[in-house]
Amino acid sequence: MNPSRDLTTDSKATFRVAFFFGPAFQALLLALALLLPAQMLWAEAWRVGVEAVVDGDTLVLRGGQRLRLRGIDAPEVFHKDKPGQYYGTESKKVLSLLVAGQDLFLDKAELDTDRYGRLVGLARLGDGRVLNLIMIEDGAAFVYPHTSDKDSGMDGKFFAAQVSAIGRGNGFWPGVLGSAGALTGFVGTKNSRRFHTLSCPLGREIKAHNRVTFSSLRDAFTAGYAPARECTSWPLVKGR
Repeated sequence: MNPSRDLTTDSKATFRVAFFFGPAFQALLLALALLLPAQMLWAEAWRVGVEAVVDGDTLVLRGGQRLRLRGIDAPEVFHKDKPGQYYGTESKKVLSLLVAGQDLFLDKAELDTDRYGRLVGLARLGDGRVLNLIMIEDGAAFVYPHTSDKDSGMDGKFFAAQVSAIGRGNGFWPGVLGSAGALTGFVGTKNSRRFHTLSCPLGREIKAHNRVTFSSLRDAFTAGYAPARECTSWPLVKGR
């Protein structure tokens, strides 16, 4: 190297240094930094398409396997002789729009299987967003905790999203919390974090030490409890 060559006076060298440390290079580094987590996620995940949407919390994956979105529940859709629940059809439409033309990314280590043989887990879209969380944010699903859930770190995010959705009146919340039975009182189980109507036989069987009462649906949902499958307080679809 010629010691007499001074980079500060060499126009070509100065241009190269300026580009290397200049705004263009910094912008490139930022873009790579933002892209890296998603690329790492995609590299480690199972990428799979969606064949069908069953309801607001269950999908049929390419290949025929069913996936239930972990940690959430959605109102039931009309099925055979069973009446649908309020907002069930709308919830299914929300999920259908979110996954239309999209592949899902599933963490195989996080996936579980329920008693019906369905996969249970978190599903991410290509941009890294968690599908389960989006459904809660849109007021198209509610928090449905399970003690067997592996990713307990999502519980707080789900609950915060639900409280926010209730406050904003997103999706089904105005209709559910303003329904005829919303102020009739409810009883919950501390262990399972489920609640029943006061007239439900199963609710009356809850032991005193495991019992908690709520004066309204809003109180129960904002406390992080979910309606039990039996004696549900969720409004049914009129005419069915």
